[in-house]
Amino acid sequence: MERKHPANLFVRDCITKALFKLMKKKNYYNISISELVKTAGVSRNSFYRNYQSVDEILRQYLTEHTSAWWSGFIAEPDRYSHVISEMFQHFLNMQEELRLLYKAGLSHLLMEHIIMCGKQSLTGEVSNAYQTAFMSGGLWGLTNEWVLRDMKETPEEMELLFFHQTQQENII
Repeated sequence: MERKHPANLFVRDCITKALFKLMKKKNYYNISISELVKTAGVSRNSFYRNYQSVDEILRQYLTEHTSAWWSGFIAEPDRYSHVISEMFQHFLNMQEELRLLYKAGLSHLLMEHIIMCGKQSLTGEVSNAYQTAFMSGGLWGLTNEWVLRDMKETPEEMELLFFHQTQQENII
């Protein structure tokens, strides 16, 4: 059965919700597969049919939510000029899950995700690779600091900070 089959989508959703529920109650590294599948109401086989590790659940969660956001975003060209504030709004919509990632010491998963998203936009040109790496790194740094500061600034304020910071870095 392929991973996009409705039964697998349901199982993955149950597992993801169970993981976040458990992360609210206990240390991430103390969550066992047995406890996770029991909380999710699925079998161990269902877990291993869909995932190789617990970290993969979180990576898939980030990817699926960003893909859904991006699909909606690119469908409306008038929003393109505000891609940074839109991205921060997307992260703000996931604030509970992001806080749980940080609480568990898993901020690197968000960093990997932001960098992976940037690499998907590469054209193959060397200059584009460096520009994308620079922008991805800047977005990661800004996002990381924003989450560490409890996401107090609005997405619009974060967009202004991003463009102000990248303009200053281009001067150096």
